[in-house]
Amino acid sequence: MSFNNYPHLTARVFNQPLLMDPTWAQGFFNTLGERLGAPAEADTGAGLTTQEALNSTGGNGRDSRPYRVEQGIAVLGITGTLVHKFGYMKPMCGMTGYDGIVSRLRMAINDPDVNGVLLDIDSPGGEVSGAFDTADLIARMGKIKPIWALAGDMATSAAYLLASACSRRLITQTGTVGSIGVIVAHRNVEKQMEKNGVAVTLIHAGARKVDGNPYKALPEDVRKDIQARVDETRVMFAQKVSDNTGLSLKAVLATEAKTYDGKDAVKNGLADEMINYADAVNTMSLTVKPRREPMNQKNENTMSADVNQIAATQERERIMGIMSCNEAKGREEMAQALALTPGMSIDAARTILQSAPAGAQVRTQTALDALMEAESPEALTTGAGSVTAQEKRLSGLMKHTQSMSKPR
Repeated sequence: MSFNNYPHLTARVFNQPLLMDPTWAQGFFNTLGERLGAPAEADTGAGLTTQEALNSTGGNGRDSRPYRVEQGIAVLGITGTLVHKFGYMKPMCGMTGYDGIVSRLRMAINDPDVNGVLLDIDSPGGEVSGAFDTADLIARMGKIKPIWALAGDMATSAAYLLASACSRRLITQTGTVGSIGVIVAHRNVEKQMEKNGVAVTLIHAGARKVDGNPYKALPEDVRKDIQARVDETRVMFAQKVSDNTGLSLKAVLATEAKTYDGKDAVKNGLADEMINYADAVNTMSLTVKPRREPMNQKNENTMSADVNQIAATQERERIMGIMSCNEAKGREEMAQALALTPGMSIDAARTILQSAPAGAQVRTQTALDALMEAESPEALTTGAGSVTAQEKRLSGLMKHTQSMSKPR
């Protein structure tokens, strides 16, 4: 990532939902207003790219591990702003990449010297992109070796999302967690450009193509659309925290993105235990049982099979969620087409279906229909005689979901 790539950096932070503590975000955007770059720090080894760090651990690789090991516990530092596809293994220049977190975790999970992993977090949060996937991977890898989180300073917003995915969450008496909310910043340079005698004309195709551009004030309809995205992401965030911590969704939403320190965090269920920072590793080491077997090919195959099974289950739930939602009634054929669209979420499908008139049936004789006709198994029947087109398409959907569960 180039720190002088101003357009790219601006596109990543403005008009995009961010899981970031609002107080820290204010300073962050003020700084960006003055300079959208950052000088590279002296190379201390933390600047290794993910691939370089992986390559450097040939042999036992213990001296070059991108984490420290104490009493069988791998301590992974997560500091600064959390960003997607950063390209570096460890924190650098005030940022930590989700890709680096995942890479270090995988190394620790495979390390025979490691019995458990402690995420030492000091971060106000960061980008939405990559945050939810990283949290899910933390929870998944935590089934192989225990993964705990320590909020010695700050673990808020996206950083708390990661902490919530850990099996146990520790906090110091002055540590801060929470801020389960979403923020979007829109940069408007219209008045500044008028003052400087500069005008920008955007020539575009598509009425919504330039929504949120910085050259004019935010229109009310665009503001409402952004607010809807923010609200949807907040509920998604709160639901994930609820699933990970056992708190009810209502209780999580009731925090209204408030932050909690020390004992208040424990009292409100966002942390499990208040602890002295210096005791965290020892506490985890005494609790975690050493693994008797190092990670081998059989373990990796088992993990891969589990991942495939989880993906297949999620895919089935997504398809059935789209087909069985209230908005699909009277729009069954459209619902089926949306269900087989890769990456189509239930919420997005509901929005599309809701906008279509009741009884509308979009007929798309495309590759999808050809696939359904050519690859469907023997059609399911209701016993009423001839097979209907609806039953034949449902059979195809069943075959699609079943194929997802086969090991690859």
